[in-house]
Amino acid sequence: MAIYHCQMSVVGRSSGRSAVAAAAYRSAERLENASDGLVHDYTRKAGVIHTEIVLPAGVDAAWALDRSALWNAAEAAEKRGDARVAREFVVALPHELSAEARTALTRAFAQELADRTGAAVDFAVHEPHRDGDDRNHHAHLLTTTRAVTADGLGAKTALELANKQLQPRGLPTTQAQLVGIRQAWEGLANAHLAMEGHDLRIDHRSHAERGLEIAPTQHMGVAATAVQRRGGAVERTRLDPAAAEHNAAVIRAQPEQVLAIITAEKSVFDRRDIARALHRCLDDDAQGFQNALAAVTASPELVTLQAERTDPATGAVQPARYATREMIAIEAGMAEAAERLHAGRDHGIKRRHVARAMARQDAAIRASTGEAGAGLSVEQRRAIGHVTGPEGIAAVVGFAGAGKSTMLAAAREAWEAQGYRVHGAALSGKAAEGLEESSGIASRTLASWSRGWDDGHGRLGRGDVLVIDEAGMVGSRQLARFVGEAERAGAKLVLVGDHEQLQAIGAGAPFRAVAERVGHAELSDIRRQREDWQRAASVAFATHRTGEGLAAYSEHGAIQIEAGREAARGAIVRDYLADRAARPEGTRVAMAHRRADVRALNAEIRSALQARGALARCEEAGERSYRTNDGERAFAPGDRIVFLENSRALGVKNGMLGVVERAEDGRLTARLDGAAGTGRRAG
Repeated sequence: MAIYHCQMSVVGRSSGRSAVAAAAYRSAERLENASDGLVHDYTRKAGVIHTEIVLPAGVDAAWALDRSALWNAAEAAEKRGDARVAREFVVALPHELSAEARTALTRAFAQELADRTGAAVDFAVHEPHRDGDDRNHHAHLLTTTRAVTADGLGAKTALELANKQLQPRGLPTTQAQLVGIRQAWEGLANAHLAMEGHDLRIDHRSHAERGLEIAPTQHMGVAATAVQRRGGAVERTRLDPAAAEHNAAVIRAQPEQVLAIITAEKSVFDRRDIARALHRCLDDDAQGFQNALAAVTASPELVTLQAERTDPATGAVQPARYATREMIAIEAGMAEAAERLHAGRDHGIKRRHVARAMARQDAAIRASTGEAGAGLSVEQRRAIGHVTGPEGIAAVVGFAGAGKSTMLAAAREAWEAQGYRVHGAALSGKAAEGLEESSGIASRTLASWSRGWDDGHGRLGRGDVLVIDEAGMVGSRQLARFVGEAERAGAKLVLVGDHEQLQAIGAGAPFRAVAERVGHAELSDIRRQREDWQRAASVAFATHRTGEGLAAYSEHGAIQIEAGREAARGAIVRDYLADRAARPEGTRVAMAHRRADVRALNAEIRSALQARGALARCEEAGERSYRTNDGERAFAPGDRIVFLENSRALGVKNGMLGVVERAEDGRLTARLDGAAGTGRRAG
């Protein structure tokens, strides 16, 4: 499971350390220290996935993006023999995240450090050592001890000042600043885990701060882990014998403490999760482990949600699923709060506003389809009436493609006509962007809303309606907070989710708990497809009857099988190019499971387009090369691109698509999909 590790250290001359050497090692580069002429060459170092330098928002200091210039400036700025020349933060990156998400998370933390301190932050993402734990993805973030400016490094940052210098200025103490940084890492990591759909959390608090008596493990490091795996002796171990013995006694007496550790990370878990947690708490004594496992599984705090069973279709054993009484209490409390919201009758909408909004949507549907009788379905009209009712909470459940966005667009218009402020929220940035684009509801992530409330701003009021999309993906603790906030503020809360997100009730399935208590409108008529067989196939896909859905497309000649990967890839390229020639204004997408195949498809399609003169080839014609997360990549005007991370500065979110408009030295300008009419660009 994901663990919390955020360790800070200093790079100081008193210990003989050099910022240039530290930067060279962490980035696997060759750097020369101008002050002493020493060359630090680590270009043969393996395992460095990505390196980057981040500056504080609004600071124009292009010089600092050169690693050699930055760290030689840091060395030159210090005159004392015992000076601190840099600070380093080492964080454990959740192995559950994708490689792109781990890099994006590190970049977000680097930006947080830069904005908090005013320093330049040089970060490097490292993969696990081949002889170490294969889950040990981590990042090193090296920060300057002086603020970065356009002309060089300035004064020492607040983090470097003594408390006697900070207090007269009304600044937090060094310890308070470090606690804030640790909390920031927790929030960012949890937000990225949530955005990728993981029901996992990390907690910056120590066991003692959480009221736990279990002794925590120590970080051993790559070298010690490798030696231990080879059977060698190490001085520092993950858990010393006395601590392991102490933990065994605590678990025997209070097995619920292990459950507290697990539920800080996951709301629903299985026997393997319990075993992993125990392994972290105990030594390698097999009998002691079995005794502890028996104590935890016999705890009255443990609740079985689903017994172990065998899938009759596949024969696969599905492990038992558990929760704790605390998590079930959270969910029950949320359901009760939802009932109180539902009993309120303060959010009624005048029927004329609802009728006018539905009439406008009918007209828009007729205009887009060209069909005189087209318009909202009976289900959509019923759902609009449901969510615009006077109750303080409403839920809508529907298949993908059943018209939830169109329904919400009409509801938004009716709410706004009544004078309400309508807001949107979703787990991921991409989902929030989709909600905003399809329904016109200004939206952001749940994590962004929560952070705003933590900072004391963006609170809801009685005149607000908050729509949460993909609500079935939201965990119990998180959704409980939003229900509680809506109740506190007297705001209206609307939850929208997919049929398959309406899971079996239990801890971790709060959408089901709320929908069962307050009732819901249902959208099951697929609107996205026009053909009846396509609609039936969409329902099959949505309900995990994948074979049935594929069979329908195969029967209608929409699936083509090739003899081998190379042949399939060649057919995709030919079909893509043929469709582009036949429908130049249309849209198309080529997909593959393996990244290697994705890269090959992109390369072959680009090469063919360049050969036809549809894309520039070579720098003289307008093509430019850039350093990206995937290495050196060439781009030219007309190239289709996908953004792989969120960026407030650029105004883009992970998964957004666009077309390159200009490729210039050091700058790429793209027009975003769905925003051509507004002239929205990112560059």
